Amino acid sequence: RKQQHSAKTTLSDFSITQRIIAIFERAVVRHPEDVQLWLQFVEFIKSRRRMSTGDADEEDDGHSRLLSQVFARAISAHPYESQLWIKAAAHELEVNMNGSAARALLQRALRLISDDKELWIEYFRLELLLVEKIKARRRVLGIDGEKETGDSDEVQATGSEDTEDAGFIDLPQLDEEGGQDLMVEKLTEKALAQLDQKTAASAGNLTEEQRAAMSQQTNAYLQGAVAQIVFEQAIQAISDDLSFRQELIAIAGQFAGAEQLRQRVLDSIGQDFVTDADARAYLCSVHLSTISTESPELIDGLQLAVENFKQALSELDTPEMWAKYVEFLSQWLDASESMKSLQAYFAAQRKRAVAMISESRDARLNEELALSCADVIEADGGDVLSWLADATQRFPESADVWHRRMSALVAGNCDGLNSGIASSSRIDNLFTSQALLQAPASRKLWDLWFNWTELWFSRKDVSADKVQARYMSAFARVTQQRTLQALSADPDSLAQVQALVAHLQTRYIDWAWKLPASHQPLSAFGELAHAQFRPDDDDSDMEDSEQCAEPATGNIEALRQAYRNVSRHAFPTPGFYRRCIELETDAKHLAMLHEMACRVDEAESEPWLAYLRFLAESKQLSQASD
Repeated sequence: RKQQHSAKTTLSDFSITQRIIAIFERAVVRHPEDVQLWLQFVEFIKSRRRMSTGDADEEDDGHSRLLSQVFARAISAHPYESQLWIKAAAHELEVNMNGSAARALLQRALRLISDDKELWIEYFRLELLLVEKIKARRRVLGIDGEKETGDSDEVQATGSEDTEDAGFIDLPQLDEEGGQDLMVEKLTEKALAQLDQKTAASAGNLTEEQRAAMSQQTNAYLQGAVAQIVFEQAIQAISDDLSFRQELIAIAGQFAGAEQLRQRVLDSIGQDFVTDADARAYLCSVHLSTISTESPELIDGLQLAVENFKQALSELDTPEMWAKYVEFLSQWLDASESMKSLQAYFAAQRKRAVAMISESRDARLNEELALSCADVIEADGGDVLSWLADATQRFPESADVWHRRMSALVAGNCDGLNSGIASSSRIDNLFTSQALLQAPASRKLWDLWFNWTELWFSRKDVSADKVQARYMSAFARVTQQRTLQALSADPDSLAQVQALVAHLQTRYIDWAWKLPASHQPLSAFGELAHAQFRPDDDDSDMEDSEQCAEPATGNIEALRQAYRNVSRHAFPTPGFYRRCIELETDAKHLAMLHEMACRVDEAESEPWLAYLRFLAESKQLSQASD
């Protein structure tokens, strides 16, 4: 009893609510351009309405009227914000129970923003929902889909409710709307007008032929005729968006009796996206979305999907379509682990697909498909190195293909598979003369190279000076690439290369910092000029070799020599100096690093602020004032 009493709306609750509403009112008057503020206002009123108890009908009605007024003001201020229109239509449908008003709002919104996907999706959903409401009412009344009565329940659900309630949204004509109605409005009104004729005359005045005609019109509406009109107008406004039609299909699948409409959308994809691999792959397997994974129909559905793919490949023999097929087979091969026979079926189909691709590589292979096939060949125990060697010849500038090939070579070398193609000297030559030359801006390729280099250093097969020489060579090559990108006036590529330079310099600093404290001092850059990296072709296993232990505090002398090398002979980046400052401990060296960081870009404020904080913390206030 106490809980029930505490749940009631009290006078204090009402006062607080009114106070918050008044704050919102002042806020939207002062900042009418803020869409999020309007949306927060709407959500607050809706939350208070939901909190109203059953004995607070008057308060509930007041919130509904206020919400309608706020919607009208918000839409008038922001007529091109689709979310406001959609929320207003939902309010008319769910709160005011007025389907016709919800339809009218969405139609008016589409006059202004006819290319908005969300508006078309919600309008499509609304028409299907109104049909579902009619069907539910007919089931309650015991009326089947064919039987006609003199009731007006169909008309009430299609949009002729009383609209004089004070809670309905009274939105005046907007200047942006113009005087022209959309084609979808005209077609929808025509379809509904034909249906409304059913109650325009009494049942006794209708002939049998008229009754039959009215029955046909009613059944057409119940089968989604108006929703189909909306769909056809929607794909005229948004004609080349596959994901848009997929969403419409998903919505139609949520309503019983909309199978014909769903199939109509599927047919439109087949007609309008003939050369689109994504669309063709979607159509090949879309029927699986309606089959449970535990259903006995699943196997037949999967076999049908495979046959659909084969038919599609005969009509669209492109690398993109083959890639979709291999992706589908791999996906279901992994998903069918518990069904050995089905797994063997997909494995055989995938192996056959890769063989067919290999037979016509010139016509059927692209970078994405080459990588997918490499995964398949490796999983099946095939000669993946030969496949990747051919792929790098076909796509010499592909960083992903080179990374896949070099990863396989490095893994084979570290595992002791030291055949001719996987020898250390061959790997080194491929890195320096081909892979990094063809894809100089690939961060993951550089990381792979230095991971392999530092592995040999940890095995004591190369000296620290030779590793340093490799880093310095990398700085020069990537800096040259940065200069070329700056001349090309491509800001995205330039930013990518600048980030790579900073990453490599930071990596070099971290490597020097992690050297054992007992390690001999690093050499200056001048002494590294003629150092080369040529690891011996040692077949010893990586796990049996001694690893460098990461020091607890770091090798400060190696760190200082490393950042001196970069500062004097490379082009340091702000990120490089930030990392050095994080690791350095001596105040004198820190002051030098801060000062050099400020010189990289004197217009950048952050290095100067960091320098001033350092001077203040180290009580060098006189220098900070200067």
